[in-house]
Amino acid sequence: MKNNYQIRTDFADELITKKIQSKTYTHTEKQNDYVKSNYITILEEENELGKAKGEYVSIECVNINDQQAREDMVCAVSESLHCMWDSTHQLLDKILVVGLGNRDITSDALGPNVASEILVTAHLYANDYKQSLKGTREVAVIQPGVMGQTGLESFAIVESIVQFYKPDLVIAIDALATRTLSRINRVVQINNTGIQPGSGVGNHRLALNEKTLHVPVIAIGVATVTSIGAILQDVLDTNNQTYLKKIKKQTPLDLIVTPKSIDDEMKQLVYIVSESINRFLHPSYRNL
Repeated sequence: MKNNYQIRTDFADELITKKIQSKTYTHTEKQNDYVKSNYITILEEENELGKAKGEYVSIECVNINDQQAREDMVCAVSESLHCMWDSTHQLLDKILVVGLGNRDITSDALGPNVASEILVTAHLYANDYKQSLKGTREVAVIQPGVMGQTGLESFAIVESIVQFYKPDLVIAIDALATRTLSRINRVVQINNTGIQPGSGVGNHRLALNEKTLHVPVIAIGVATVTSIGAILQDVLDTNNQTYLKKIKKQTPLDLIVTPKSIDDEMKQLVYIVSESINRFLHPSYRNL
């Protein structure tokens, strides 16, 4: 299986299979009663993980339905956003938040639903209401939809708005794919290397990153789907190529699936991600 069929994942920490020292990346792990965090710094463009050079943080909770676990997740995600931006030593005044995905498909609706919960202030700043906005930053939000809805690449829409709005930072939110069943709807990944819209369902579009948009990009993704191949490996615990080939004749191993609990758990995920972003963007605003 490892030689012939590679289960796809969007999470950097899932690509680390051996606890060995590497010259191309560093990896540390922290854990408390509710949350486990993995911190990966990829040092070289050419690396064993096949990921872009930069910072990756994954934050996982065991029970998303536990209120304390959710609050710990919010604190951890918000703190990671602060650390990731502070490391750039740049001023942060104007931010564009991009909610990627299809609102009509529950497992792909994370981005648009989070975008709807972000405190938007750009229009108020434009009308010089700064006195009443003490403790906030100037934030604009867009939901570009998907190509099947608009006929346009998400990148084209975002690029046009970035050129017009000229933000200091773009925050892009999207659904991702995991290859570990226990992590579905349980793990958030933050990185400063950007994102490819549609990556969660294997429908890669043009990437949103600093190279393409000419502005720093922080991507936030949540594992909402997995594949049949991942389920077979996880449940049957097999790497047997002959067995997998036999299965593949009847079922495509790349078929994307999501749990039936997605409707209820999506609400919790939207709260965790949107609250984390709001605390990061408006750290001193008392009415959040």
